Amino acid sequence: MDEIIKNKNTYIQYDSNNLKNFTDKLFNVDYIAKEGLIKSTIDGRGKTIEFEHENNKYFLKHYIRGGLVRKITYDKYIFNTLASTRPVREYNFLNDMNSKGLPVPKAVALKVTNSRFTYIADLITCKIENEGTLFDFVKNKKMSNNLWDKLSITLEKFFNENVFHSDLNSKNIIIDKNNNIFLLDFDNSHYFYNKKLFNKSIYRLERSLKKIDNYNNEFKLTIEKLSNL
Repeated sequence: MDEIIKNKNTYIQYDSNNLKNFTDKLFNVDYIAKEGLIKSTIDGRGKTIEFEHENNKYFLKHYIRGGLVRKITYDKYIFNTLASTRPVREYNFLNDMNSKGLPVPKAVALKVTNSRFTYIADLITCKIENEGTLFDFVKNKKMSNNLWDKLSITLEKFFNENVFHSDLNSKNIIIDKNNNIFLLDFDNSHYFYNKKLFNKSIYRLERSLKKIDNYNNEFKLTIEKLSNL
């Protein structure tokens, strides 16, 4: 069940069933660091911190700008409507995909703080226990034919649900101890209306794989299969 907290120019939404004894201090990096809750820090599209709360593990992501815009503003976005903000869209998108049985993290909380024309934002998701990213598996020669097949099957599931991942790369795909594959980081992603968008994400993944040592073009068969869907 989602709860909403509004305080002046701050909007917080959280799932009280999945995030027990919620406090807005969980969005405060200084607080979770002082309490010794931080387990690791990950750099990606956003600054992501793994932390523990009530014996469960979560990821806190602060949305930051990319590309040339980042030279102008580090983490501010143009505010139009609450529904159009990045955390609200990603929160809703993740949980909609979850309801369809797709292998993605569960979003449990978001925060938007706006100041007239701009806003800054954060998102909390449940951690999926895993053995590493696709990048790690390829680099360390841990990928098998079975895992490449599973990757193909997983991506086909997303195609069948018309999901476009805007930043699909080898570090946004994780593999658990049972060889299940999950996709992460759906910032600015959405349902596609044209198959070309899905293919765009697949080719983006291929480019990231080609940069890894020990990659031997194993993804080629998957591309051929997905292109014929």
